Amino acid sequence: MLTAEPLSRVLGAEIKGLDLSSPIADADREELLTLFWQHKVIVIRGQDVAPDGFIRFAEAFGTIEPFFISAYNLPTHPQIYVLSNVRQDGKPIGRDGAGTHWHSDSTFTEKPSSATLLHGVTVPDRGGDTLFVNTADAYDRLDDETKARIQGRRAIHRYQRKEFVYSGDRTIDDAERTEIERVKALRMAEAAADAASPTAQRSNQEPDRLHPIVRTHPVTGSKGLYLNDEMTVGIEGIPDEEAVPLLRRLCEVATAPDTVLRYKWRQGDVVVWDNAAVIHSATFTPPDLPRVMHRLTIAGTVPF
Repeated sequence: MLTAEPLSRVLGAEIKGLDLSSPIADADREELLTLFWQHKVIVIRGQDVAPDGFIRFAEAFGTIEPFFISAYNLPTHPQIYVLSNVRQDGKPIGRDGAGTHWHSDSTFTEKPSSATLLHGVTVPDRGGDTLFVNTADAYDRLDDETKARIQGRRAIHRYQRKEFVYSGDRTIDDAERTEIERVKALRMAEAAADAASPTAQRSNQEPDRLHPIVRTHPVTGSKGLYLNDEMTVGIEGIPDEEAVPLLRRLCEVATAPDTVLRYKWRQGDVVVWDNAAVIHSATFTPPDLPRVMHRLTIAGTVPF
């Protein structure tokens, strides 16, 4: 019997009763999916799960898709994308500084990922949290005039390089902000002196995608904001001088600090989120504290 303990008022639950080292029974899978659609972010704590087991668990949510950049795939299991600030011979063993802006995953593709799974392989004592927002709740909080203005509109999503120590956290103190700026400057100087990273090479090379600002969830039918704070560059049919501030304001309203679920990782945690129902952001990880995360994504459908 699976149980779900809510993590916050608006989204998230810890699921108990699962051991990911073993296959999931069919009945548990159906219950798991029901809880997933209900809570939008689910957590299974402290799983000592090998890559094969992580992949098997991910398949309960659908078809695993390859990430469009393969440079940071786990060599033994190329379905798994590695996120890490750990360096060997001066080079990161995984993507460093990824996802540190508010976004839903892979909105710059025609069929963005339906779900994302992260496994905390090496978790730092400080930093490296993940922030989540319920986008249906965010839509409900908009005033009627704004809702009418964005209804039926499509945002322009463009893949752009976004790496290195930014943070979607709007509550950071001055000391952390100073540290972020210091490490950001260091990483940007390294990037300028070295060959372009795999992500930088693909920046602005993907075709623009048009997705609705107000998305209908493909399973639940709920309406929610569909946002990517760094990769939405305009709105179809609206001049940029109006569209860009509107997109920024939508994200600012959506991510009001008192509506954010801050997830603090523990070693072995597995977290799964619904990309049609939440936006998320990584937070800053101090470079001297190792962080290694394994990521899988599930194929999605064209947003409507």
